[in-house]
Amino acid sequence: MDDLIKVLLGGVIGALITASTNLFIHFRTKKKPSGHAYELLKKMEKLLETTEADYYFTQSADDNYNVCNHIYIHADATIIATAFNEDPSTYGKRDLIRSYRYGSLFFRITSEDVCNVAAQTETRTNMAELLPGSRLVVIPTGKPFTRIDGIFCKFKDNTYLCAMAFRDPNNISKNRGVVFRNGIAKGFYEYYQKLIDEYQK
Repeated sequence: MDDLIKVLLGGVIGALITASTNLFIHFRTKKKPSGHAYELLKKMEKLLETTEADYYFTQSADDNYNVCNHIYIHADATIIATAFNEDPSTYGKRDLIRSYRYGSLFFRITSEDVCNVAAQTETRTNMAELLPGSRLVVIPTGKPFTRIDGIFCKFKDNTYLCAMAFRDPNNISKNRGVVFRNGIAKGFYEYYQKLIDEYQK
């Protein structure tokens, strides 16, 4: 009987050691998230008072503003900003692009039905003053495309970050949003880059 117990205990201990070793190897070799997009997302935890994740939901227009400003301050490469639901000329001198450093790497996309010719001139003037080298791309009326207001970033290390706004139709102060990185963010970035390639003059 004692021998049987020893054999059983030996088997259990062996199984525990094997399982522990496998778990250690799994977690030790699991690739940790990295890259500029991940670093910016991590910094947003404190900004949005949330815990670590690969995406964050914003709960207010103020959150959206703070996230956008955070991205403009810390981004190190190309930013595509879209304005399909509001006339970008209304941003005036308060436009958050004033916090960005790389004018030649900034594109704002809007559409003719939102930003008429006079508004386009005003927007270009403001952008040239606040961020020299930045460009406004206007999609002609009647062209089919997906209208999402947001900021779509590609960083020097080929990581991607996206911040999109969900507009409250009755009260913009109740706007919400979401911020996420890589996979889907890359898809959105590439989609809007194609629109730039097609409609940039």
